[in-house]
Amino acid sequence: MSKDYSGELTQRLPQLDALRGIAALYVVIYHVMAMPDPDLSVPAWALPIVGMGGSGVVLFFVMSAFSLCLTWPRHAASGLPLRSFYLSRLARIAPLMLALLSVMIFKDQFRAVPLRGYDEVAWNYSLLFGLSPQWQQGIVMGSWTIGVEMLFYAIFPLIALYVRGLWAQLALLVLSYLLALWAKTGLPADWAHFGGHVGLLRQLPVFALGCVLFELWRRLRELPQRRKHIVGVSLLLLGVLAQGALFYGRLPPIPGIADGWYLSALFYGLMLLGLLLASNRVLVNRATCFLGTISYSLYLVHPFVVSRSYGVFAKFYAALPEGTAYFACLGLSLALVIPASWLTYRFIEKPGIRLGHRLFAWARARRGSFADQDQARGLAS
Repeated sequence: MSKDYSGELTQRLPQLDALRGIAALYVVIYHVMAMPDPDLSVPAWALPIVGMGGSGVVLFFVMSAFSLCLTWPRHAASGLPLRSFYLSRLARIAPLMLALLSVMIFKDQFRAVPLRGYDEVAWNYSLLFGLSPQWQQGIVMGSWTIGVEMLFYAIFPLIALYVRGLWAQLALLVLSYLLALWAKTGLPADWAHFGGHVGLLRQLPVFALGCVLFELWRRLRELPQRRKHIVGVSLLLLGVLAQGALFYGRLPPIPGIADGWYLSALFYGLMLLGLLLASNRVLVNRATCFLGTISYSLYLVHPFVVSRSYGVFAKFYAALPEGTAYFACLGLSLALVIPASWLTYRFIEKPGIRLGHRLFAWARARRGSFADQDQARGLAS
C-alpha cells in the first residue's frame, strides 16, 4: 500500500457489502444443486451459471484482500497496528466458526464410532488447519476457505508495511503467480499441500490481485466524475461479459498460463473495480447490502440447512416439472437460510466483534498505563 494513507480510505463502501452478499448467494445457488447426491438437475440454459457458483469463493478472496487494504490505515493509526489487526480478524472469524465447529464435533462424537480424532479436532479449533496436509479441508463444510484466509491474515501486515504502491503490488502479483505455478509440482512432498487448490500458495495470486485493485481504485477514484463513471461502467460490463463467456465456454483459446480459477478472479476483479467507480442500484441496494452484512453467516450456515432439506427436495422433483423443481428447492433453501444466518450474525458474530473491540480498548489502555508509569519513573529519577 502507498505511504499516503488518509482517514477517508477507511470509509465503508456499500459496493463491497453488496458484492459480498451476491458472492454468498451465488455459493448457495451452487450448493443447492451440488450438495445432494446425485446433483439436482437444472435447466440446460441455467446449468453453466449455476454450475460455476463455487467461483463465488474467488470473489470473496479478492474482496477480502481489498478490504484489508482499505481498513489497514485504521489499524496503523491505532498505535498498536498488529494487535489491532489480528484482534479484529480473530473477533470477526473465530466466534461463528468455532460455534459451528463445536456443533459438528458434538454431533459426530455420538456416532457408534466417533468420526473425529483428537488431532483433527485440535487443528480445526486452532483455525490453522490450512497448515496441515491432512486436515486442510476443515470439518465445517466450506471452511477450507477460512483455513486459507487465516494464513493470509498472518502475512498481510508484511504486505501492508513493505509492499507499497501500485508497481510493488503488481510485482507481488506476478511473483505470487509464478510461485503458485511452481508450487503445483515443484514443492517437496511434505509441503505439496500448499500448492494444491485449498493451499495458500494456490490462492495467493487471488489475494494479491485484490491488493492491486485497491491501488488502482485509489488512483481511478480521482478522475473527473463523468470519466470515472464511463470507466466504471466499461469495466463492469467487460467483467460481466467476460465471466459469462468463461462460464458458457465462449472464450477464445487461452495459453495454459491462466486457468479458469484465476480468470474468474480477474473478471470478478473488473466487476469490483467497475462497481466501485460507477455504482448502480441494480447491484447495490438494501437487499444485496443486507445479504452482505450476513454473508459470512450465510456462507457457513447454509450447508447445515441445505443438507437437512434433501427429503423436501425429492418431493419437489416428484411433484413439479424438472425445470421448476430446482428453483423451488432454491427458494425453500433461501427462505430457511437467510433467517438462520441473520440469527447467527445477530447473536454470535456481532457479540464477537464487540468483544474484539473491548479487548483492543483494554490492550490500548493497558499500554497507556504502562507508558504513564514509565514516564513517572523517569521524572522521579
